[in-house]
Amino acid sequence: MTILSVNGTKRARMSRENGVVFQTTLADSVALSGRGLHSGRETAVEIHPAPENTGIVFRHGLRTVSGLASNVVDTSRGTTIGFNGFRVLTVEHLMAALHGSGVDNAYVEVHGGETPALDGSAAPYVEAIQSVGRIEQVAERNRIAITEPICVRRADSFILAVPAPEMRITYVLDYDHPLIGCQTSNYTINERDFGTKIAPARTFVLYEEVEELLGRELARGGSLENVIVIWRDRMSSPLRFPDELVRHKVMDIVGDLALVGGFLSAEILAVRSGHALN
Repeated sequence: MTILSVNGTKRARMSRENGVVFQTTLADSVALSGRGLHSGRETAVEIHPAPENTGIVFRHGLRTVSGLASNVVDTSRGTTIGFNGFRVLTVEHLMAALHGSGVDNAYVEVHGGETPALDGSAAPYVEAIQSVGRIEQVAERNRIAITEPICVRRADSFILAVPAPEMRITYVLDYDHPLIGCQTSNYTINERDFGTKIAPARTFVLYEEVEELLGRELARGGSLENVIVIWRDRMSSPLRFPDELVRHKVMDIVGDLALVGGFLSAEILAVRSGHALN
């Protein structure tokens, strides 16, 4: 991992040797815009540097909401956070990009009430972060470790977390569908390759689900530009990876679990889990 240190390369070298990781924030601001996946509105985000121990804070004018699990208010085909009437839809891709890139602190100015869907993946967010780089801060990174197994189950889906020295994710995707079937992905969170191995994986939907989602006023901004649509015999675009669908599920878990408010160390096994279980 390459870290830009406010106190020079010597401290960065010492921190790696001593096993201490310091918090980071963006070196400069970045902006992205596009259509919101569920609202269908034109939306934009500006991601700004933030002081140490800020965490990820979404804001619009004077209204703010921290990117924390305690502020999750909806998990209908995405993760929505809210506080005192201020809501931000589908934060998981941006949270995954920040977490996977090793960003601890940032202010996210939101216009339109939802993060832009962009190409349906976290890659554009990661590329924007990489374009300005990060700076190291004084405080040590907030690491969260569990001391015993935790399991959450719903019907035939579950997510299990057990103590581990780092974040490792195994996801099992299981669809009764000829083009999907059962797929498995294993990934250890790594800032060096998150942007190439996980972030590019795009959102997908079965064609049979589209009408039902629109009836629930969801996916109004979905298109072939930001979603892989899957019919019984074909997909709307070539896959970026042979296992892109299950990699996207891993990316969702990274983004959802980033809402714990720090960098979690745990072995995660998820079987057919979605945003609600995550």
